[in-house]
Amino acid sequence: MSMLDSFFNKGFKAAKCKTLLKLTIPRIKLIRNRREAQIKQMRREIAKLLETGQEATARIRVEHIIREEKMMAAQEILELFCELIAVRLPIIEAQRECPLDLKEAISSICFAAPRCSDLTELQQVQILFVSKYGKEFVAAASELKPDSGVNRKLVELLSVRAPSPETKLKLLKEIAEEHELDWDPASTETDLFKSHEDLLDGPKQFGGGSKLPLPDEQIEGTHLTSVSAPKEKSDS
Repeated sequence: MSMLDSFFNKGFKAAKCKTLLKLTIPRIKLIRNRREAQIKQMRREIAKLLETGQEATARIRVEHIIREEKMMAAQEILELFCELIAVRLPIIEAQRECPLDLKEAISSICFAAPRCSDLTELQQVQILFVSKYGKEFVAAASELKPDSGVNRKLVELLSVRAPSPETKLKLLKEIAEEHELDWDPASTETDLFKSHEDLLDGPKQFGGGSKLPLPDEQIEGTHLTSVSAPKEKSDS
């Protein structure tokens, strides 16, 4: 390695990076096996809830299965990226800039590191890439800035958004079918989509709150007073 290359690699230890990546791969496999056992148990518990008519509880608990399955899928992607980076470390070490064909893998590892707390080695790998490519490179991946190169599927899988009603209903049907339950999903389907619409549209009418007098507000010289909303006429 030339003196210039040594300067740009100051702080980046390829051997340490390789060791950390190699430790991450079996850890992912171990966690996957543990998660698969937990998911099987949770599916059995949800089947029991459906069988005993506790559908509201089943709808809540099914979200945990969805999150765990998404994390498993995300870590499978990370496992492939870890293997790729470990094999290509001589190229990474030899070049000053991030190789284009490795940007997705490296950026994805940097993005996932703080979001996968059970893969502790990845946080150390992220620090090594800070020393190699600078804070701006890693920040761009962590914050999903344009052209950061992070794998889109990985971003979707690590998203903290609540699962859609369609996803929850589909999994509940799968669990019922898997355990051969005579379960009618009609009421659950109604409740799931009703709750989703309420979240999107907000409440149609407010009531039951205490009515406190509000002081007149003076905004930019315009005198505004509180006006009570007209009551909706009852259909009865």
